[in-house]
Amino acid sequence: MTRIFVPQPIPEVAATRLKELGDVTIYPHVDRQIPKAELLQAVADKEILFALGEIPYDRDVITAAKNLQLISAMHGSAKFVDFEAANERNIPIAGNPKLTAKTAAEFTFALLMATAWRLPEADTFLREGRWQQNQSMAFMGTRLFGKTLGIVGMGQIGQLVARKAAACDMNIIYTKRQRLSTAEETILGAAEYRGIQDLFVEADFVVITLALTKHTKGLINDELISLMKPSAILINTSRGAILDEKALETALVEKRLRGAGLDVYETEVPEENPGPREGLKNLPNVVFTPHIGSAARETRDEMALYATNNIARFLAGQRPLIVLNPEVYGEAPRQDERIG
Repeated sequence: MTRIFVPQPIPEVAATRLKELGDVTIYPHVDRQIPKAELLQAVADKEILFALGEIPYDRDVITAAKNLQLISAMHGSAKFVDFEAANERNIPIAGNPKLTAKTAAEFTFALLMATAWRLPEADTFLREGRWQQNQSMAFMGTRLFGKTLGIVGMGQIGQLVARKAAACDMNIIYTKRQRLSTAEETILGAAEYRGIQDLFVEADFVVITLALTKHTKGLINDELISLMKPSAILINTSRGAILDEKALETALVEKRLRGAGLDVYETEVPEENPGPREGLKNLPNVVFTPHIGSAARETRDEMALYATNNIARFLAGQRPLIVLNPEVYGEAPRQDERIG
């Protein structure tokens, strides 16, 4: 049977299907990463590697897998895989389409609301027995209706966030490399285009939905953050490297911002000590989540099943539905500006 390796647990519906396709080995722990030495040993006799974003498949891993035929990633770009090493051995890297956009947009808006209404603080407030008055000034949130939402990057996720904001009677402004058509702006709640500096000046909430490229890395810096209203809230669910966390921390400490909601960070798994800067952790007006923007059970089922179906097609002698390195089939490389 075809030997398949999975470096951490995946949804049961996909694991069950995968076991119908071959002899499957799954690293069983959800509270740790597989050590590099153990990973190299585990892949040595495997023909197919299932890939997830937390586990780098670098040249060492690809070289160690002597019998490797396919890498199937539960991911849209799989930048954590060494494409050069795979291409040298003519190994296809299969990927997912954009299965996460609706989920990520829903999560982004949930994080925005949780930050505006201070929901994590409210939970702690009640658990600690500090609730003494029904109309106390001790615990005040921020409503959404009538406020201006600034969306940085009006791609698929940004547009889905805009639709949710429009339903909450928010005013929507956005910035994008190429402005949307008037018809598209109308559909998105009469969204209005702004230059990025004007957006940061006007918005009550700023949501970052950009892809990480060499042009967007470090884009949200002290200069832009300093333009925001003291009553404004910043939300980042895109990529941590787009936002200067030190500049954000300084603005929050100096009370130049009301709050922030962060799902992504400059330091993330598999790096050591993943998560926000220590100074940010000490601030009560920041809501943190551990990069879970696609962590809806249904979405993860779909992602894992898609990666599994790519394996099934490959084993049946068919091309995977999405190949991230089509050059192994003699075609032109995909154009993808993303670096993470």
